Amino acid sequence: MSQEEVYKIIEELGGEATQQQIKQRAKEKFPDASLHLYVGDRLRKLEKKGYIKSTLDAEGNIVWKIVEEWG
Repeated sequence: MSQEEVYKIIEELGGEATQQQIKQRAKEKFPDASLHLYVGDRLRKLEKKGYIKSTLDAEGNIVWKIVEEWG
């Protein structure tokens, strides 16, 4: 599964989500694939490319937010 799929999942979740929320949605959306196992890697690659950014929410959880449109 690709970085684009992870990006689309974040979009579906309102443009921001925790890694756990993204993993859960990946399992639901692609039950026969292993994308959920590689979410952390895909998030880091998307961040390095400037598509998303990690921030902390009020409770101190890491939240991934879209900062650049895909493509």
